[in-house]
Amino acid sequence: MIREQFSTKLQSLISDDKWLIVQDNYDSKENLVYETNFALTNGYMCTRGSYEETTKTSLPSTYIAGIYDKSEAFMRELANTPDWLGIKLYVERNLLGVEDCELLEFKRVLDMKKSILFKRFKLRDGDGRETLIEGYRFISRENLHRAAIKLFVTPLNYSGIMEMENILDGTVLNFKDFPRFRVKHTNTLEVSNLNGKGCYIETETRDWNTHIGTGTIMRVYKDSERKNLIKSKRYSTFGEVALEFMDFDVKENETIVIDKFASIYTERDVKKEDIKINIEKELSDFILNGIEAEVKDHTEVYEKMWDIANVTINGDDLIDKALRFNLFHLMSTANPKDDTVSLGAKLLHGEEYGGHAYWDTEIFMLPFFIFTNPEAAKTLLKYRYNLIGAARENATFNGFKGAKYPWESADDGTEQCPDWTIEPDGSCYRCMVATYEHHVTADIAFGIYNYFRLTKDLDFMLKYGAEIIIETAKFWVSRCKYNSEFDRYEILDVTGPDEWHEPVNNNCYTNYLAKWNIEKGFEMLELLKNSSASIYDDVTSRICLIENELEAWKEVHDKIYIPFNKEDKLMEQFEDYFKLKDVVITEYDKNDMPVIPAEAREYGIKNTCINKQADVVMLMFLLGDEFDKDIQKVNYDYYEKRTSHRSSLSPSIFSIMGLRVGDNSMAYKYLRRSALVDLHNNQNNTREGIHAASCGGTWQSVIMGFGGMEVDKHNVLTFNPWLPEHWTDIHFKIYFRGLLLEITLSNTSIDAKILEGDSDNLTIKFKNKELVITK
Repeated sequence: MIREQFSTKLQSLISDDKWLIVQDNYDSKENLVYETNFALTNGYMCTRGSYEETTKTSLPSTYIAGIYDKSEAFMRELANTPDWLGIKLYVERNLLGVEDCELLEFKRVLDMKKSILFKRFKLRDGDGRETLIEGYRFISRENLHRAAIKLFVTPLNYSGIMEMENILDGTVLNFKDFPRFRVKHTNTLEVSNLNGKGCYIETETRDWNTHIGTGTIMRVYKDSERKNLIKSKRYSTFGEVALEFMDFDVKENETIVIDKFASIYTERDVKKEDIKINIEKELSDFILNGIEAEVKDHTEVYEKMWDIANVTINGDDLIDKALRFNLFHLMSTANPKDDTVSLGAKLLHGEEYGGHAYWDTEIFMLPFFIFTNPEAAKTLLKYRYNLIGAARENATFNGFKGAKYPWESADDGTEQCPDWTIEPDGSCYRCMVATYEHHVTADIAFGIYNYFRLTKDLDFMLKYGAEIIIETAKFWVSRCKYNSEFDRYEILDVTGPDEWHEPVNNNCYTNYLAKWNIEKGFEMLELLKNSSASIYDDVTSRICLIENELEAWKEVHDKIYIPFNKEDKLMEQFEDYFKLKDVVITEYDKNDMPVIPAEAREYGIKNTCINKQADVVMLMFLLGDEFDKDIQKVNYDYYEKRTSHRSSLSPSIFSIMGLRVGDNSMAYKYLRRSALVDLHNNQNNTREGIHAASCGGTWQSVIMGFGGMEVDKHNVLTFNPWLPEHWTDIHFKIYFRGLLLEITLSNTSIDAKILEGDSDNLTIKFKNKELVITK
């Protein structure tokens, strides 16, 4: 067991091996990857897994959900806030650090069950002194404004004076190691000693002047008692750095304990003039309570979260742990108590994509939350409702009606996708994604309807969801253009999920979802009429919807063009796609990634049928009931040979669809590619943050793909599993329409029961046979 490699004082706190991600050697080239993978978050804030003593290669970052700034950047992005981690230990001026001493032992362990990062270093300095440093850090899930570090320091062959610095660093930057894009998003307002208690920095974002306060306090004592060991203390301000110097005596083979307490508040939480006093009180209560008690409360919250979210794959230790890793980061980042923030494409774990919400949230992440934490799912959707005003303005600005959601969304709902992009070489090109890639609006409507279908949360639909679906339907009606020559409605100059072909006319995914969105608009109007006449009147009057307008809705819905060849059952990804140079993929690299054919590069990929990611196949996944199995099989076979999976969003969908159409040959490889994208850094960009869509997509691949879980057109929960030979079974829990279910699946059997809910029985299907499960 890995925990046995730690001292007894930590062994009882560390979980079983299946919950642990281990780094057992130090390589500075891997620092940024581990900073992402070992990041800790509680949904309010996230601190990357950098070292307390600092290293040369590092992007130390603490991001706070909802704290954005633009300044000289392309867009509003998550602003890096003061780094609270800093602890430097010295013996006779020798820094005790992984890059400053000989490493005799090295281990860092992410405990996913408890959301704690452990470490064990045995260091030898240049004078031969050996020091054992063990400890852990966590960001409290019980009290969202608290974080802490506890270190156990043992001098192994010396006694003397140890010096320590408590460092709070306000010099942090975004894109620190990218000179062309480097930016500082905060002004430093105060650097102080927290009224003699520790270190304090208050900053403000440069655009909106949102205040952020960060405070830290240190305690040093013997392992066997709580007596303070600090002999002397001196506070200094070095520009934007608050630094508290301390020293204390150490004795050979006697362990001392170092506690660092941290707290963060922003103007989003309290009035700006109350930030500092709230931090002081939070730290005072934290110290009084103690780190051990806080850890206990924190881990109890995670125990409850994992009780529902955990999935066990018996027979496949690699994917079992990889799935758990993905779910850990995904569920840790959601905050069910804050409907003003969403989940970014890289969560809160890094700089790429600025912390913005994309279609990834509703299509790839939301299903996991609907089935395991419906309250979190509702909160994510209320974020979209809170920004519906900006979506209406966005539609009007672009010449449309209704609500058009931005491709990239931050805190205010305005479009954050930049009009121009600067390449690393300094060249600029016009970025047309926001101009053409409109399917996000239908994706959000789909996410809302899917939530309603799976939860029966009528109250949410009446107050929030129906209005969004109606307003997005209104947008699509105005987005479609009538073609009198063919008597049809079209969506011109548009980009689907496959961004390697832009813009195109009549993208199949976009047109079909637009048609679906309009259809659901009618359904929502009927829902409001039948459920609450007052809400119906209120919504229709506020959006200025008149009865005559619905005639236009019906005409567009009935006549929208879907590029589909009924004879060969093949959907054309977009109009004239089949006229492109047809090139197929035949080779794969060592990571099972498709090798783009040389011929495609010669022609220019956009001039060939080679795709970036799932497009038509994505459509069939979302609206499976609309296509029979023959159509699904024909289209999967065609597009599987032409998709490069250069987006991390793609493999999980092909895994699921391959299993649905009976092609099992690549499904497991696609699952591995999705599950291991960050653990193995398969795309060489994990340093920029966690691939959030892969996190959700991996869960869907295991549960909906290999577990064969679907909700059919009659709203019956069905299971048609196909498990790899080395999988014995999979075990998981889900919420479905107010019931909590526990399910164990093998290829030949299902064991399912109701754990909670108002009903004592539920009819499900297993391999097309009806079963009644009970409590």
